[in-house]
Amino acid sequence: MYRATNETTRNWQNTSVWLRGLFMLLFGFIGGFARFLVTIIAVFQFFSLLLTRKANAPLKSFGESLNNYIYQINQFLTVNSEQYPFPLSSWPDEKPVYRYSPRD
Repeated sequence: MYRATNETTRNWQNTSVWLRGLFMLLFGFIGGFARFLVTIIAVFQFFSLLLTRKANAPLKSFGESLNNYIYQINQFLTVNSEQYPFPLSSWPDEKPVYRYSPRD
């Protein structure tokens, strides 16, 4: 039978973990909406290519920063980053640094 220890009880009472969990839930929904916006941008870019044979430059720039924002959210949700995403930090405008390590 499982017996609760003082350390386990303290972990459950840690408000910072519960607060992070609440923000993870919130940013999970925001991330889903942001992915939907990427789909809308893709549709507009398709029609822009169809009509003008050029991508819409402002949408292209916004799409890149939106992708960076989604990356920032995913890093937070997977606990690879302690930095809270926008609006609790600045909007990402530079390209993120992707960490890639090949399998050995």
